Amino acid sequence: MLAPIRSAARPMTRASQVSGALSSAARCRTMVTKEERWTPATARSAAQSNLIPDASGKGGVDLSTVVPNIEARWAQLSKEEQYGIFRQLEEVQRRDWKELSVDEKKAAYFVSFGPHGPRKAITRPGQGVRTFTGVAAILVATVGVFYGLRHFAHSPPKSMTKEYQDQMTQKAKDENLNPITGISSDKYEGKGYEQKVLG
Repeated sequence: MLAPIRSAARPMTRASQVSGALSSAARCRTMVTKEERWTPATARSAAQSNLIPDASGKGGVDLSTVVPNIEARWAQLSKEEQYGIFRQLEEVQRRDWKELSVDEKKAAYFVSFGPHGPRKAITRPGQGVRTFTGVAAILVATVGVFYGLRHFAHSPPKSMTKEYQDQMTQKAKDENLNPITGISSDKYEGKGYEQKVLG
């Protein structure tokens, strides 16, 4: 008979429960920097610092002082405090929703869906102006390179001048080239050898 992985003689500690729940949550978070990421070490540190209440409800952060205006305070809190508040709000939400205060509801929403962690804005204020300026500078540089190359390029070949093309047309008529339907025919109305003149 196979023995269970966790026997009754070895109960799961609070820190291991926290780290197990956190490791699955940490894998889901994608756009978080290393400084912002909650790790199992963060959970253990929060549990050791008594920032997470135990099964009897003792310990933890005093939500009545933290919850009001949590949007402004969240960035200044340490990772351990953020995790402790997250866990406490998770427990608070298990109660009847009508019993929660407005601040607790706002805090629970902010911690779950607020603009922090993976949901913080990727672009900073003023990014549109910087992007527009960069694109405009690249376009100006491209136009400058184009006209600079044209300025320093060799002159067009002599066969592309209007006079030379007119002489080619006249020579073709003099030598009676393609007399049935072409340039030497009586009903020909084309331009002959005249092309778009470069330069």
